[in-house]
Amino acid sequence: MELKASDIQKQRIKEIEEKADELVQKCNIMFVSSVNEKGYPRVCCVNKLSDKGFRDIYFVTSKRSEKQGKAKHFETNEKSSICFQHGGDSLTLVGEVEIITDRNEMQELWNEDDKSFFPKGIDDPKIRFIHFHTLEATFWIEHKFRTVKYK
Repeated sequence: MELKASDIQKQRIKEIEEKADELVQKCNIMFVSSVNEKGYPRVCCVNKLSDKGFRDIYFVTSKRSEKQGKAKHFETNEKSSICFQHGGDSLTLVGEVEIITDRNEMQELWNEDDKSFFPKGIDDPKIRFIHFHTLEATFWIEHKFRTVKYK
């Protein structure tokens, strides 16, 4: 039986998504953008806490200021983008963030290495755990380029 073009496309997307999950697993550092108080993108490097593949990524940030900074940006605008790069491959994600407030989830995500930034652990009033959910992914993996939208 011959495969339809749509089945071939679905298979190719599945293959590149699997490779994207592998890429995210290899990367502990990522570039995260927020929209600042003046409407401009602000990009910074952060450590990835956890992921469920490229579709759901978790990290921590600090609310050191009531006027600016990623945590404040995310409180007023949930739009974000994350980029990963390893070797010649890269992945650019566009999506939305939510600030995690569930204590059990925060405890699961907590990393003792962050104690230097947040001495009180998850009880530190400045800590913000962030969940990024992918709405669009642009893959450049093994010299193959593709953009896919998700809902």
